[in-house]
Amino acid sequence: MTTSSKRPNLEQQKNAQSSRMNSIISLNGEWDVLFDTEDSGIINRWYATYPAGTQTIQVPCIWEKYFSKMSLTQDAAYYFKHFTLDAKQTAKRVFLRFERISMHAVFWLNGKYLGSHFGAYTSCLLDLSKAIKIGEDNVLCVRVANMGSANSRIDLGRESKEGADDRFVRPSEMPVGLPWTEYPFGGIYGNVDLILGGAAFISNVQLEPDLDEERVTVDVSFNNPRGFSTRLRILMRNPRGEVCEQIKELKLEKENASSRFALKINNLKKNKDIWGLSSPKLFTLELQLEAKGKNKGEVEHSFSVVKTFAFRKFDCIKGDFYLNDSIIKIQGVSYSQHWSEGGLWNADPAKLFKDLEAIQKAGFNAIRSNGAPLSNDALDICDQLGLLVFQEFPIHTMRSTPRGLDEAYRLIAELVSEQKHHPCIVAWILGSENGPLVLENGNKLLNAVDNYDKCRPIISNLNCVFLSNEEEFRKDTGKLMGVTNEKILLYSSHRMHLRMSPNAALTDFLAHYCDKSAIDDESEISIPDTTLGNSQFQDEYANFVNDTNGKILVTFKNHSILPAKPTDIKGPRSLKNSKAIRQLFKQVETFVADKNLSIWKDFSAFNADAKRLATQSKLTQIAALQSNPLVSGFMLDQWADFGTDFSGLVDENRGSKNLEAFAQVLTVPTRLLVTGFEPVSAPQTEISFQLALLNHARLEDVEIEIAIVDADGKKVSSNKQKAKGQTSLTPLGTFTTVAPKKPGTYQLKLTLLSRGETISETTENMLVLEDADVQSAMSQVCFLDNCGETSADAKAALAGPEKIIFTASLSSWNDDVLNKIVELTREGGKTLFLSDLNPEDIETFNSSHHFSQTIDSHFTTGANGISVHYLVNNSELLSEFAGHQILDDLASSVIPSISLTELPDAKVLARSVSIADGELKTGVDLQIIPFGKGRIVFNQLNLFEGLETNPLADRVFTKLVQMLVR
Repeated sequence: MTTSSKRPNLEQQKNAQSSRMNSIISLNGEWDVLFDTEDSGIINRWYATYPAGTQTIQVPCIWEKYFSKMSLTQDAAYYFKHFTLDAKQTAKRVFLRFERISMHAVFWLNGKYLGSHFGAYTSCLLDLSKAIKIGEDNVLCVRVANMGSANSRIDLGRESKEGADDRFVRPSEMPVGLPWTEYPFGGIYGNVDLILGGAAFISNVQLEPDLDEERVTVDVSFNNPRGFSTRLRILMRNPRGEVCEQIKELKLEKENASSRFALKINNLKKNKDIWGLSSPKLFTLELQLEAKGKNKGEVEHSFSVVKTFAFRKFDCIKGDFYLNDSIIKIQGVSYSQHWSEGGLWNADPAKLFKDLEAIQKAGFNAIRSNGAPLSNDALDICDQLGLLVFQEFPIHTMRSTPRGLDEAYRLIAELVSEQKHHPCIVAWILGSENGPLVLENGNKLLNAVDNYDKCRPIISNLNCVFLSNEEEFRKDTGKLMGVTNEKILLYSSHRMHLRMSPNAALTDFLAHYCDKSAIDDESEISIPDTTLGNSQFQDEYANFVNDTNGKILVTFKNHSILPAKPTDIKGPRSLKNSKAIRQLFKQVETFVADKNLSIWKDFSAFNADAKRLATQSKLTQIAALQSNPLVSGFMLDQWADFGTDFSGLVDENRGSKNLEAFAQVLTVPTRLLVTGFEPVSAPQTEISFQLALLNHARLEDVEIEIAIVDADGKKVSSNKQKAKGQTSLTPLGTFTTVAPKKPGTYQLKLTLLSRGETISETTENMLVLEDADVQSAMSQVCFLDNCGETSADAKAALAGPEKIIFTASLSSWNDDVLNKIVELTREGGKTLFLSDLNPEDIETFNSSHHFSQTIDSHFTTGANGISVHYLVNNSELLSEFAGHQILDDLASSVIPSISLTELPDAKVLARSVSIADGELKTGVDLQIIPFGKGRIVFNQLNLFEGLETNPLADRVFTKLVQMLVR
């Protein structure tokens, strides 16, 4: 291969030469369309009769973008296009190419069936040779069905085999991606081209770069007659703009032959022409056929096929990800492609580039295609930016029907063959979770992908474990087929919906999540939040951890963050969502205006608090998981809002929600990670916490400054300690400092330095509170849960003189004990203090004949919504929280997972407001109601396990006891 210094423009060469031997005629533009709302088009043979009543539509486009009014029954349409092929344009081979059609298409030309195509992700090529009329009017008909209605059926044109009875299928029987299940759209939304080919042309090119061998293997498929002689012209441009040219003489003995050869790249590693996150260096390869023309000495050229590619290595070994032989921590985001106006967010290349570039600028190094594969246009941009892509196949919890399985195999073959030259694709994903299709055919599907691409790992299930703090826990089998190890291995990828403002115990648990050594240790592993998962998770944790294989990739569901105003979404199918969004904002504004419930002056103030809590909570959660050596990375769910799901970092139209600073802090690749930090302390007490070094920069000798600064930013104390960075994640151990003498609000400020240069800064809020006389308060309370396990023990404890009966486990007591508790409260005038009511306790309360009232409840965790807990304006607890009215701010340990409804005649001290599933709910965290001669305290503040160790718990408990006994 020779080197040329002229550096010709490959695209210009392609366009100039392709017209000599072949030509491409665009069929974009105006088409006629008729919607088939009654599913009668095939019966009435519209494909041959050209029915009346058609409308004009532009191709390419999505229906919703063209027609201002659409009904949900418009899930199928017939497209018609007239064209004439002049005799002078006669070619030896005539093909029709559709770039993208959603979702299923059947094609006819002049009434003759050409074929069908399923899936909106890959191109379709049809041979017109037997149906086209030269010099006459040709009528092309395409039936397009978008599979949008759950009751709709798709006519696939014919059965897959005789007697199969699968000509008509339901959407649930076919592999479809999330964008289509969430927001179905239909239409011919890619370019349509008529290809007039010569005797032969290149039909497909596949590339396999090999960094170790410094070569690229090229597989070329031809559309050619038998015994065809030709020359293959090869042009390759390296990242520095140098172009090499090579000519290969070919004799294509077989019809539609193929050829495989390797191109050596000289000095590849020496020139550092390697694709990476900070240097996405791309090669361009152009292939073109040359043949003898009609006249002596004339050379005809076929169309050029141009592919970009790059040299890089990526693998997943026991859950650790390696890019170019170095471990890389994944810091990714799920890329929701949905667009309310119809289709995916890729119609406008400029908007698509801006959107993907914003992800990279936010600091993320990877994206997950979130239920449906990214288009080639999007992948081209990711290639250029150096953005890693976890490319999902459109296999979404479907039933395992034979026809659906056949289509899944075909989609895999088409998609991998069409897209595997993109260096940005680092892994193929067989679905977000294990639906019946994957569960029944997982190994076969993994092997099917591997047959077409042996250079990338393949993951069968990106959410094989689901864990939330709303009593949800499930696990499936996740599998991985690696590159280095070609065997199918178990794999763990966990999806977590966690509460807001995790306390020190929860962050410590996350830092040791799934750590086998922590279970084997003599000290029992502590799962701090009773609603983290459910009883199954609690009881099976040890077995669950032992079953976890290798490292863990974690997907976090982001807390909801409302935009500053209702999102303007315009698509006809978005009318329901648009109405719901307006109603939600109206609910929030109505709540804020009700000063009996709200403490905020306006919507902006409420939204600012909700945003602050949500972002700080997510930073704390992810830092805790990142400090876990078992975690190979995280994916934040999600990039853009969808309908009333406001979990995106941008809104549905990709407008800013002013979360750029949050994302940049979240994705700093080299920084200190803090876990086990308790934000509330007493004056001059020792504060301990654990630190880990996330070390993308591979720092070795580092220095850590631990400082406490007051509300004015002045340092109260400071000390420096040396540490060693050894790996991509280095646990640094336990560090201590001393709380200030004076009560007040402070910050713990941690600065990472290397050779005197500041690398990163991390801050944690602190609240220093005076001690309370909690011992005196405790002496007036009967702690029933500490009084033995038998009824006799409980009754003996109840016989004591204490005026307050405290229990955090109402459901554990039998009727005999409950009778005694009720008697002492209702008739004896004592106070029943019910703390941390969980769903079982609430059910016990509501079903018991002892209590005349019933209570409702709802989760207020903020795991996929908004959750704010606060003290009411006249709450007697305000002084105990040092004036901090928003409980989540510095007192994460007090935040409940469940709030109750307000009961009649209640004295309310603390409330909650939540938004979940597009609905606003208000609740009560602490209320006191009369009960006969006594009272019942319903306390949801998750606090009092910290008595005598947490000054806030001591102060709040002491204050409540003083209120109850006076």
